[in-house]
Amino acid sequence: SAAGESVKKRSGSKKSNGVEARTSKTFDPDTINSPQSGKAENGNGQSPTRTSLPVTKEEPTKDTSADDSAVNSEQSPTDNKQLQGSNDTPQESVTETVEKSDSSQVVNSEENTQQTSDPPVEEDNTEEEQKPESTTQGPLEEEDLDEKIQKEAEESQKEAEDLKENQIEESEELVTKEEESALEKDTSEEPPKESLEEPAEDHTEEQPEDQIEDHTEEPAQNTVEEEVTAEETKPEQTEDSDKEEPDNRTGELVQQAAVSVESEQNPEESVDKPEDEPEPEPEEDMADTVSGVVCNESDLKDGDMKEFDLGEGKVLIVREGSEFYALGTKCSHYGAPLVNGSHCKGRVRCPWHGACFSVKTGDIEDFPGLDSIPKFKVEVDGGKVKVTAKKSALADPKVQRTMCKASKSSNKKVLIIGGGPSSVKCAETLRQEGFTGEITIATQENNLPYDRPKLSKAMDITADKIALRNADFYSKADITILKQKQATAVDVSNKTVTFQDGSSVPYTSLVIATGGRPRMLPIPGTDLQNVYQLRTPEDANQIAERAAGKNVVIIGSSFIGMEVASALAGTATSVSVVDIIKVPFQLVLGEKVGSVLQKMHEDNGVKFFFERGIKEFVGSDGKVTEAVLSDDTRLPADLCIMGVGVVPATDFIKGSGVEMTDRGFLPVNKMMQTNQPDVYATGDIVEFPLFSVGDKNVNIQHWQMAHAHGKTAALGILGKDEPIRSVPFFWTVQYKKSIRYTGYGPGYDDVIVHGDLDAPKFIAYYTKGDEVIAAASLNFDPYVARLADLMLAGEKVLKSEVQSSADGWMSKFEKLTIKA
Repeated sequence: SAAGESVKKRSGSKKSNGVEARTSKTFDPDTINSPQSGKAENGNGQSPTRTSLPVTKEEPTKDTSADDSAVNSEQSPTDNKQLQGSNDTPQESVTETVEKSDSSQVVNSEENTQQTSDPPVEEDNTEEEQKPESTTQGPLEEEDLDEKIQKEAEESQKEAEDLKENQIEESEELVTKEEESALEKDTSEEPPKESLEEPAEDHTEEQPEDQIEDHTEEPAQNTVEEEVTAEETKPEQTEDSDKEEPDNRTGELVQQAAVSVESEQNPEESVDKPEDEPEPEPEEDMADTVSGVVCNESDLKDGDMKEFDLGEGKVLIVREGSEFYALGTKCSHYGAPLVNGSHCKGRVRCPWHGACFSVKTGDIEDFPGLDSIPKFKVEVDGGKVKVTAKKSALADPKVQRTMCKASKSSNKKVLIIGGGPSSVKCAETLRQEGFTGEITIATQENNLPYDRPKLSKAMDITADKIALRNADFYSKADITILKQKQATAVDVSNKTVTFQDGSSVPYTSLVIATGGRPRMLPIPGTDLQNVYQLRTPEDANQIAERAAGKNVVIIGSSFIGMEVASALAGTATSVSVVDIIKVPFQLVLGEKVGSVLQKMHEDNGVKFFFERGIKEFVGSDGKVTEAVLSDDTRLPADLCIMGVGVVPATDFIKGSGVEMTDRGFLPVNKMMQTNQPDVYATGDIVEFPLFSVGDKNVNIQHWQMAHAHGKTAALGILGKDEPIRSVPFFWTVQYKKSIRYTGYGPGYDDVIVHGDLDAPKFIAYYTKGDEVIAAASLNFDPYVARLADLMLAGEKVLKSEVQSSADGWMSKFEKLTIKA
């Protein structure tokens, strides 16, 4: 792996008017440089279909002749043969590894990522260690040293003051451009409220925007360094990294002492500070600052978190032992109120989708999402808890982590194939951790990486409105995006990847994150017009446009099929769903929960044709007109959507020397590394060791898990031993109601439900033997989020603890929240 010497990314947190900015050190695998500025934060061409886990029915049934192929790794895992005419009920196999089942084994999720539209929160990262020049040879006496240091410090201070006027003018000019750009993004990237918001009483997603893979062909540029404020942005630092190499220095003692004194006298400025980097403006900073007592110490017990007012905003106060922490109140992913989530062992978990943030830094530590959240200064005096924060930070839930920029001195090249969340997260993590080599993301689409799960919920939305990052972000982060690049071959000996257009790109480290491609059933009529697979924003847009006032037939009743049915039910003349199982989501969620979702759809006019498959599509003048089922039922069909799963897009890997299973998945270790040392793989296409099942290799096609894969692969490339450790978490939104799911449920043998299925308001526990292995809920927050934290801590929940009560295990969780 491209390891080299490692430099820790955080040099400590600097406090600027109550907001603690996180900084990153510059890391070059060949040479180590001083910290550089950069603004940015944090791909895998995953199918919009949910990643499906191998799952079994709630109650074991007698074996019928169903094979292991799935109709849809997001939809019901039934096989192609069955959908083509078999009336047999699918057998739900209890499998431990992904190889024993087809794409049905993967439980598709509605993974989401963050918006690209919010203005980036600035971070202050000016602590560059610059050493004073010396005009003397040899060591100085201690008295001479003190005099020299003082003199140089005074000269440096004078130079800084002389430059300040011009710098401030430049800064104000840049701020205007940044704000205009941010405003454009905010207005253009807001997804339709009616499709993405969920009513507060349902505890469902009020969804700003998520993120997906971004691919731009523009060459990367220098990163913009940010101070944590939404109002003031510093000009780009254009100095090359080798500018930081000190020239004509005296001795090591002089260098260290001079830097130390300079830092104490001018913490915002170093001796050789670039002229184009302005000083912060105290007057404006103070105007943007609010400070006050928000609560008493006694208002929170150990382990508590509560929201309190501060100025015109709110802060989330978290108590751990005698320590108090202040954070932004909303998740950076979709804006969920974190106070309704879970707090455990130094992290706050989002109740909606499971993203986790450090209470000490605000950094995002588990996913989905790319951005961190604000962290504010806290002082406790006389039993009063005082918080100082920037008003702009209180209004913005997102903080983009500082990233370094590329250096010409590095010969390292990371090539990432695929445009999904794992690709973007991998690239951003590399820059956040100080990697200064080249980073290239190659995607076969003509769009920047986007929030693919939204395609089945807001089908008229365009790719630019759901982009994970915009083109400017990638450019400033020195991340090159190559669009319309479909890989055809990998040469591990020469370390090159060949693309369909004949071009070849070299690498020192390769990340394969190509995701899945939609499965098409081999039946007559699939080549007719208006027979669709949902894969791209263009597919979604065409389906939404052509479905209005038409008869729609959907094949498959899992995530994609049911979400598309929900999206089209209000505009299509009729919506019919065909599947060979008994209820929607039967193999993933069981019959009880599946029946709840079926009723929701039927209440909105959707008709179901279960326990039968699809035989053929019939058309006229080249367009589909009917869907013929296995029992010869004929359904009027002006438009058909195939939601029958995905298969790994890994054909181009064959013969490369990279190990592949007979089903096309790539086995990896805990660092997402394949059998080839410099080749990593992430996302839907991998089988990786899941800690909660004893490190057995599994395939999980979740949006959330893809982010975690990307981060781990980046750390592996840098030689950092931080193995993948994440609890699966996914969700689905239908008719503005959200089902949340955590754990790994293949092979469950019983389902225990508490609550009211008619309301609906419930939690369902999936058990295997005497252990709870997964849970799903609707309007039952924060149970799923807390259970995820309990599982992450390695604690087991027993079947006996949920048999008679929904919260029989909660005492275990509460013990974890108390600081020892």
